[in-house]
Amino acid sequence: MEIKEFKDKFEQALSKNESIVFFCNCEIKYSGRAEAFLARGDRIIIVKGDNTVLVHQPEGSSPVNYMKPNSKLELVKHKKHLILKCQNLDYKDYLDIEIFRVYNFMNHKLEDGLKLELAGNEKDMSDMIKAKPELISNDFKPLSREEHTKFGFIDVFGHDKKGNMVIVECKRYTASLQCVTQLRRYVEKISELKGVSISKVKGIMASPSISPNAKEMLEKWKFKWVQVNPPKRLERYSKDQKSLVEW
Repeated sequence: MEIKEFKDKFEQALSKNESIVFFCNCEIKYSGRAEAFLARGDRIIIVKGDNTVLVHQPEGSSPVNYMKPNSKLELVKHKKHLILKCQNLDYKDYLDIEIFRVYNFMNHKLEDGLKLELAGNEKDMSDMIKAKPELISNDFKPLSREEHTKFGFIDVFGHDKKGNMVIVECKRYTASLQCVTQLRRYVEKISELKGVSISKVKGIMASPSISPNAKEMLEKWKFKWVQVNPPKRLERYSKDQKSLVEW
């Protein structure tokens, strides 16, 4: 693509807040969070409608450099080339992309106001436990989920057949020492709030795994760990899924 044609298309798309993707041979100079220089090479440049700029090399998932939203962009002529000057004064970031050759150019007005749906978080776990209390124990009866208190949210609150109050703390990853400390804090506060002996409030940590020191502390405080994996309703692959050969 001719440099002049690229300049015209880029400026038109930029004025319309369109998303832009172009493939080019360029050189990168950056000043801001650090000082960086990337010699001439083939890159993928993405400019989003909010003037976020991403510079990608042909391989890898992370940008080699980027500019945050609401950056000021200007395409200026430099000898026989162009320089895309990007600056974000709020963050004191400056990025110069010297463009020697443009291979391809695309632009389009994109609309997307939806938020990413995260499956398998603590809320999903507490929903699952409330619906299937046997995941914790056969005598556990949940009363509420995400119980709000002045000291935080209890994921699942209930009681057992012996009349003990039960607090279940859910973690979607490995439960750490900090998680156990948090559970202890909930147990102590509920004991104080309800005016019952701390021995009548049982703490249970529900997570896929637990660190050794966390498990040791859990047992010291006479709490319990139950292995519960978060629901994976969006998962496409399961290691337990049978192959055609196994069928």
